[in-house]
Amino acid sequence: MTTPTPPTSVDAAAARAALACVVPRLTALIRSIDDPGAHAVGEWTAGDVAVHLAHAWERLPALARGDADSPLRELRELAALTTSLVREEPGRDLEATARRIEAAARAFLSTPVTDEPRPWLVQGTALPASAFTCHLLNESLIHGYDIARSQGRPWRIDPTHAGMAITGFLFRALSVVDPRFPVRQRQAAGVRACFDIRVRRTGRVYLALDDGALTIEPPSGRPVDCHLSAEPATLFLLIWSRAGQWPGVLTGRLSMWGRRPWLAARLPRMLRNP
Repeated sequence: MTTPTPPTSVDAAAARAALACVVPRLTALIRSIDDPGAHAVGEWTAGDVAVHLAHAWERLPALARGDADSPLRELRELAALTTSLVREEPGRDLEATARRIEAAARAFLSTPVTDEPRPWLVQGTALPASAFTCHLLNESLIHGYDIARSQGRPWRIDPTHAGMAITGFLFRALSVVDPRFPVRQRQAAGVRACFDIRVRRTGRVYLALDDGALTIEPPSGRPVDCHLSAEPATLFLLIWSRAGQWPGVLTGRLSMWGRRPWLAARLPRMLRNP
């Protein structure tokens, strides 16, 4: 079973406290949806995204407790799984969906846990309990954003919460998956580069690309091709393709420098989401 050597750390109690803050906002947002048929993200409507969140809140805690087996052989199967689960859901009762999330959150947050690794979504991988917490935080933040945007409403992403989602979940998950999965092979063919990713006030990692393979490393003395410094919420939306680079650059929330700074503009095109 693959376990990561984390280049950054997230306090488990702080992550749970962040999640406890986000859940009431999320369920209030779901209850307030005026148009559940409004387009939200990809092929999903706002109602679909709410149902997906209920699935995430029910299935990830089951994995964290050891009550469920890893459902995926490869991470590339995730999109098909989540799509089929949403399609099979019989209705779009927003009140019932919000209650499901609240019940799952109460159970998850009231259960004492250690931070020992336990099996994650992909067979043969394991993540600490704090990463499951940050995974739920990630889902709640990004899909809360999707729902709010579909309804023409604001959705504030707390920088501290975004930083936890990035360092406590995303970087850790990238440390245990197939290194070629997150990379668009044609766009990254032949690229060998080291990126110094600095999440402001949060943490720092090296992201290395080697002809289509990606690794996450602790900062070291190896040569860096491109340094990237970002506000957590700006980087969070950029990672999930909900925002472009240039608004962040023009407002100072995102900056890049180094011996090959132009690689920062290419990086989003070389990486893909599950």
